[in-house]
Amino acid sequence: MKKIIKLLAFIIPIVVLIGFVTGCTGIKHGSLLKQKAETKAYFHKGVYKSYSPDKDSNQFYFYIFYDENSGRTEDSKMGIGLPFSCVQTVDSVKFKFGGSEEPDEIFKIKSAQKNLITGSFDNGKLLIFDFVPDANPDNFDAVEYMKK
Repeated sequence: MKKIIKLLAFIIPIVVLIGFVTGCTGIKHGSLLKQKAETKAYFHKGVYKSYSPDKDSNQFYFYIFYDENSGRTEDSKMGIGLPFSCVQTVDSVKFKFGGSEEPDEIFKIKSAQKNLITGSFDNGKLLIFDFVPDANPDNFDAVEYMKK
């Protein structure tokens, strides 16, 4: 019995080592380092006015970010919106509007220059997110902001 335990104590670490070397563990080589490198924050704490360049309207949607991972939306006419969470990567932002049971909506980044971020959701329509420097996300009200 002792010989079997000693043999298993020797064999099990070798099998685990071979699993890591050959990739059988499901961990891709360098995946932890690569994941960190593929993260980029386009949106930071603040308020962003969202609009389509091909629409000529005074109605905007505001995205109020509490931090880089969460916030809420507000419509400029009635002030209604939804809470959201998001995950930002190198070329997209994965939003979850409403709650955790809702489906992901991917915003694909086309460009990000200074305070303008452009891209599109799955419908393909171009959207512009324009940072509003004088807006405080802690007490922002879209309807009041539009009255000014």
